[in-house]
Amino acid sequence: MKIFLKCLLLYCFIIINLGASENLTLDKYINKAEQFQKSGNLEQSVKTLEEATTHYPDSASSFAYLGLYLGIMAGQTQDFMKAGSLIERAFNMLDKSVSLDSTSIVARFHRGLLGIQIPEFLGKLEPSIKDLEFLIRINEKYPKKVPKEMLISIYDFLATGYQKNNELEKAKSALNKIIEIAPGTPSAKSAEESLKRIFESKEVKQEGKTVIESKESKVSKKTIEKEPNKESLMALGKAYYNEGNFTKAKSAFEKIVNIDTSDANVYKWLGLTVSRIASKEYDERIYSNTNVRTNLVFTSMEYFDKAVSISPDDINLRYLRGTLGIEFPFFVGKLEQSIQDLKMVINSDAPDSIKAIAYYSLGFAYRKRGTSQWLKILSEYPESRASEMVFKGMKPDIAHLNPSDFNYPFVSIEFTLGFKDELEPQTAVWIEDKNGNFIKTLYVSGFSGYVKEKQVNLPGWAKSSKFIDTDAVTGASIGLGSHIYIWDLKNTEGKKVKSGEYIIKVEVSHWPSMKYQVVSANIKLGNKEERAIVEEGNLIPYLEVRYYP
Repeated sequence: MKIFLKCLLLYCFIIINLGASENLTLDKYINKAEQFQKSGNLEQSVKTLEEATTHYPDSASSFAYLGLYLGIMAGQTQDFMKAGSLIERAFNMLDKSVSLDSTSIVARFHRGLLGIQIPEFLGKLEPSIKDLEFLIRINEKYPKKVPKEMLISIYDFLATGYQKNNELEKAKSALNKIIEIAPGTPSAKSAEESLKRIFESKEVKQEGKTVIESKESKVSKKTIEKEPNKESLMALGKAYYNEGNFTKAKSAFEKIVNIDTSDANVYKWLGLTVSRIASKEYDERIYSNTNVRTNLVFTSMEYFDKAVSISPDDINLRYLRGTLGIEFPFFVGKLEQSIQDLKMVINSDAPDSIKAIAYYSLGFAYRKRGTSQWLKILSEYPESRASEMVFKGMKPDIAHLNPSDFNYPFVSIEFTLGFKDELEPQTAVWIEDKNGNFIKTLYVSGFSGYVKEKQVNLPGWAKSSKFIDTDAVTGASIGLGSHIYIWDLKNTEGKKVKSGEYIIKVEVSHWPSMKYQVVSANIKLGNKEERAIVEEGNLIPYLEVRYYP
């Protein structure tokens, strides 16, 4: 595998000092690991940090640095299977780090930059972009909280991530930020060069005609509309796809199908395009059509099935259908088909790099199959000892919060989601006063937040909030693990609440198992610190609410 993480070494020095909040011994572990890395002994760096995690099992920093060095090691090995194993282990450590402290700058930074550097097929691009965007928001809320050198790196990696995701306008904005905060520096000059490259492939207006420009082709939309043909439509569709305009790309490819229904390549591009449209997070569109993403993933797979039926021996098609089928939700029903596709790739004469990916995806498929077996136990034998073992096996560690990272007074809400279904659950976190009057929503999952009353998965939150100010707090679905939210003691109108007793509620709803739980904790706001812990049930086994006056 190509060394895709070589640039990580350039950024390590930026973040070493962020471990200063830990005690001196942990700093020594981190510095010792850095010295081993500089001398070319990465294995010893990893061993040093593994030792650090045993002595500091509650430290987010120890796991964050271990994840980083495992990622660097993955980038330097030529053994594809070893690289895949190291990457998986690296993300396990980074996920552990974030679960211990979801506000850790070091943990988010390491996970973000690693996820953007690795190949897209590993499925870490979107979450890594979100990690780095989280750090941008932290910096906006608490200026100088993120060091300037790190901030430049964050925007640099974000620009790369946005380009990979075909979000060119966001990429340009990130690059312009580098130029703004570091004018005249090598980083700014590099950003200017990247901006030029983006403009070279951008859609431009020329003499009133829309033109797609690239080094390979120059196609006039107006000309194609007058004289549509398969070749020009294919060029146009690919150009739109490469610039991230998937809706227009889909339209171009669909016109080809009207001309020729026997070309597997066209159906392949349609499948890829629709899958990119479906990969976007929930947004306002689902209010009018709650099945919009569900329909898209089914449509994408139908196109791939059509392509394979036309060209069944095409290993590239089998590879694409297999890897995407593994990533698609369980209800698409293509897990076993995807496993067979991937086995066909492994037994073919495909390049080792492709086979390595197929092995990785196959392992992911078997893991999903194993989760399905556990869910079957919970569904068919809910009172059994085996059911208790499933919950125990899923139960993650509890996160920890560093209160010095926030402006006093505030309330921290730390809770654990202890169950994993086929899909990420719908979750809501909100505040009520002691009489049950709604105060504020801190977080609600994307589907429930956007769909509102059309399909209520979270009845408690829906009844209390009446969907007031929902869009501002709607986010991507959270899953198994520990999560931390902060309440700044303000209501939905942005006004500080009065002293007194308040109720913090967390509600979770899973599908397709239909498992549901809501927990609540009372906290009194006044002159002294307060703490409440609730441990009940398996879906939200731990809730800790703490008031910092």
